[in-house]
Amino acid sequence: MTKLISYLFAAVALPLVLVTAQRQTLTVAASGGNTSSPLLYGTLYEDIYHSGDGGLYAELIRNRAFQGSSQNGRASLVRTTDFWHPIGNVQLLVEKSSPPLSSSLTYDMRINVPAGTTGQIGFYNEGFWGFHVDASKRYAASFSIKGAYNGSVTVGFRNTISNTQLSSISIPVRSVDGSWTSVSPTVFQPITSSSNSNNTFTYLFDGSLLAGKSIQVNLLSLFKQTYNNRHNGVREDLAASFNGLKSTWVRLPGGNNMQGLSLGNEWHWDFTYGDLTSRPGHLGVWGDYQTNGFGILEMMQWATDSQQTVILGMFAGLHIGGALVSQANLGGYIDSSMNYLEFLMGDSSTTWGARRASLGFPTPFKIDHIEIGNEDYLNGGADSYYAYRFQSFYNRIRATYPGMTLISTMVPPPVAGPNTWVDLHFYYNQDTFVALYDRFDNANRSLPIIVGEYACIYEFSNGSPEIGAQTMGMALAEGIMLLGAERNSDIVKGTAYGAMIKEYNEEPGTVAVIKHTASQILHSTSYYIQQTFSQYKGEETVAVTTQYGEGIGPVYWSATRTGATRYLKLINYYGSGSVVDVVLQGNHLSTAQVITLTAPDCSSTNKLPQLGGESTTIASSTLTESNGRFTVAFQNPCEVKILIA
Repeated sequence: MTKLISYLFAAVALPLVLVTAQRQTLTVAASGGNTSSPLLYGTLYEDIYHSGDGGLYAELIRNRAFQGSSQNGRASLVRTTDFWHPIGNVQLLVEKSSPPLSSSLTYDMRINVPAGTTGQIGFYNEGFWGFHVDASKRYAASFSIKGAYNGSVTVGFRNTISNTQLSSISIPVRSVDGSWTSVSPTVFQPITSSSNSNNTFTYLFDGSLLAGKSIQVNLLSLFKQTYNNRHNGVREDLAASFNGLKSTWVRLPGGNNMQGLSLGNEWHWDFTYGDLTSRPGHLGVWGDYQTNGFGILEMMQWATDSQQTVILGMFAGLHIGGALVSQANLGGYIDSSMNYLEFLMGDSSTTWGARRASLGFPTPFKIDHIEIGNEDYLNGGADSYYAYRFQSFYNRIRATYPGMTLISTMVPPPVAGPNTWVDLHFYYNQDTFVALYDRFDNANRSLPIIVGEYACIYEFSNGSPEIGAQTMGMALAEGIMLLGAERNSDIVKGTAYGAMIKEYNEEPGTVAVIKHTASQILHSTSYYIQQTFSQYKGEETVAVTTQYGEGIGPVYWSATRTGATRYLKLINYYGSGSVVDVVLQGNHLSTAQVITLTAPDCSSTNKLPQLGGESTTIASSTLTESNGRFTVAFQNPCEVKILIA
């Protein structure tokens, strides 16, 4: 999701002045439009700022297998004891394992216990900015240990403010020197819940049994009860938030994170499945090393559970640092990609389909859309994309999957033809998003489009600074672009916000649809724009006319219908006292439902519950037709109303 700004903005702009609108009449046709895309409102998933590890992925232990770290804000192969702390007079250090737990997990944490030690000793983990402790939910703890120890390990949550023990369970362990003992998941429920996330997870040993000795540990894992109770699955609360977005499709696994920083560091699909001991992890693009615990099969299972159509991202030989795979060396990457597709879509009679089935996924996944590359207009990628990269992938995929929709990251696509789409990314300020209202009106009707990433990242006409919490005005500017996409959804097949999820503590200074902490979730103003737009959408467009020709601000609109029911979306954008009279042609009811999404002010933002909560509200009301028209009056200067009749 590299932010592409197409021109230089003015330094700092003044806030928009409220506009008094001329009252106007909108006439909504009863039929005669184009079929709307069923995939119009979707999402982008990639592991950005702990949206995977420490986010959607339900693993709670941070730095569980000492695979890498973050050094000066960049992912690194340096192994550390970051987020681990000693209990008692013990020493913690990271060492190269001999023997390793696996060929993929080759480092461990060594605990040196001084001679003469008695009482309990051990270590604790900070989690991802703490832990959410909920006594109504199940948790499962597991770990691997090397070194002679015949006793119990007591694990549990402790609150750092009150020093209260929130859970405690004793796990019997009999481990030996020279080889690894895997301790199977132990399921428990906390004694009590915590009202905050200021909690740690502790591992306590009998110090007298380890005095003067050392033990090694690795793959220390803790899962809270997951969405749909899936093994190695996703956080229930974040999955519920995602489902509330009403998304119909998801592009995965990215994004810049799929491309990687340099040659060899792209996201390797075949390093992300199987037992966790077989996943070496990934040098992530967004500042931290990633475990790949949330691998391709987990992503596809989550998408299936959430009833999402998948647009599958495919690495196409360009890294975000500018490194390119040469034409001579591209064949191996294409071979791997074809194995990737067979792994996901092949039946059990195929080599890779059988591999997937052996992992507990006997039913092939359905994939109808593949995006070849990501933002290939950046980092010196354009020439090679047109010269050989896109077509090389295109030819191989088309030969095996002739009906597949293939998506180009550049316009025009290097190879045009049936089932070839293009992906546009919009990262702009408010003014530019508003100007996109008619962006698609005169677009080539033979070239389908997805807006695979968009976000209003600056206020008004500003070019800086980026905004951490989008205002209602910024969200409505995005909404105006979406109205234009919806009016042209015969060719605009999908839109997706960039990014879907970010960890609040990690990245408070840039926007997302959802932000989270260990225990709380923030739904942004943009979240509710997408939710309402997706929930109230018809199957085909219908024309809207006004006495002012193409219409005038501050009111913008789009209309669709399913059968006899019409959905008229109206955005009041910095309008004072805006009133619209709506005339519905053809047969219709004399009462309409009106959905109102509003906020106290155009500058209103949504916050975490502990910081004040949400400013946006959604309400439903009824409106009665009078003299052949429905009169829609806006109460606030930044507001959405959806008339359903």
